[in-house]
Amino acid sequence: MAVMSVSLMVSFGLGWLLAAAPSQAGRIVPCTPDSADGKSAREQLSAFDARMDALADDGEVVAAQAGILSLLGHRCFRIAREEEGLEALTQNEEGPVPALALKTWWRDGGKAYFTSHLELGGPGAQTIVIPPDVRDVLSREASPKHRLASLLCPMKVGDCGAETEAWRARAEKSFRPENRRPGTFDEDAQTPPDCMKEARKQPSLHRYKTWRACLALSPGARHVLPVLPLGRIRAPTDGWLVIRGRRGHYAFCDQLDAYHLATGTTYRSSSCSNLALKSDGKVDVAGTDAARQSGVRVGRVSPERIRELVWMLLLEPEVKDRVQVEAVRVPVPKGLRVEWPATDEGSEGGIAGGVFGGSTAQTTLSWKWFPPGGAEPMSGDFRFPYSWAPGEDHANVLMTEAEATLQEGCPALPVPVRELDFTRGPGVNRVDAPEGVSKVQDARVDALLTWKPAAGCVPGKNGGGASAR
Repeated sequence: MAVMSVSLMVSFGLGWLLAAAPSQAGRIVPCTPDSADGKSAREQLSAFDARMDALADDGEVVAAQAGILSLLGHRCFRIAREEEGLEALTQNEEGPVPALALKTWWRDGGKAYFTSHLELGGPGAQTIVIPPDVRDVLSREASPKHRLASLLCPMKVGDCGAETEAWRARAEKSFRPENRRPGTFDEDAQTPPDCMKEARKQPSLHRYKTWRACLALSPGARHVLPVLPLGRIRAPTDGWLVIRGRRGHYAFCDQLDAYHLATGTTYRSSSCSNLALKSDGKVDVAGTDAARQSGVRVGRVSPERIRELVWMLLLEPEVKDRVQVEAVRVPVPKGLRVEWPATDEGSEGGIAGGVFGGSTAQTTLSWKWFPPGGAEPMSGDFRFPYSWAPGEDHANVLMTEAEATLQEGCPALPVPVRELDFTRGPGVNRVDAPEGVSKVQDARVDALLTWKPAAGCVPGKNGGGASAR
């Protein structure tokens, strides 16, 4: 009931402010900076800024939301109220916006956005500010029923999740266009549009609105990026990760890998071959199978690398694409008057869509993490060896790095028999495997279950005291 009352308060408050705001002869113009209205707006903005500085990450946001509504009710911010969809700051179907999201928005560009509106009425060249998006938050308080609830930190994080901060920084750095692997993103999507070209098609009074809306709706103009949600996530430190599936196309391996997060213990069961083709170009199944080379490798990989991989696999579905994370400043073109039609019915609709790519060189790998103590397993899949989804692609990089640390030897733990029984290998393109791969995948499990350690190796007792071949 409390959440409902907040939403109603915000909705009624915003409607009242919109109705009460004055217009000037059919158009809205910025305040003159040294006018009485301009000075009072600066004082109100300064007071609200102090309130935001004092707001705790886990604080109560109702007063802050009311403060934003109050700012939007000031005549000097009338254009801001018209041009931006700020509803995400004050209304949320799931309840109030978390304080962490509100504070981050204000710090990363919200304050600059409001400040810019107090400068648009001054002399000389002008610059607008496109504010950042309101970020999603994953925290113990904000997401108590989330699938990752057991790993979520509270808003007042303290040291919780500190070990994953470097992983977060590395992941989000890899998401940036300049760091993406070739062929994993649409380079043209970052090209800003010619918004003045669109504006010139409109009557004079509508040109600024058209130009401004064009910028706000263009991913290229807004410098959007894929990002992880705000809030810290603790590192998964124990249990088994099992990855299954075909890797490769013409040259491939049907593979099953089991990794123990605490010790790095690794079991790899693979069956590798090259696609044999008939004269008509179709796959020769018998010839392909006859050339298979199968085997089991055991040993140890870096536990740190495997934990980071599991962390990324768990968070990959939470990666949000096309998010503007900071303020973007754009000069107002010469000759374009900053004004807004007072009779406007609302802003133009948003844009949607995206580019999705695929290739026969890609396959799908399934993964399953079995936490310790019999907790509910978590699972998913990702495309290999690259993906247009930035979280998946980063997982590929992390998996490759983890595998590069493999040191063969006597494993520290026995084969995870129970865990293997609860995994399934994903299918393969019927062009490459006309008869499917279920028998091959089952054989990979059987190979591990029947694997015999070398003389002198007792998994779980001496943990690497002798070589295992």
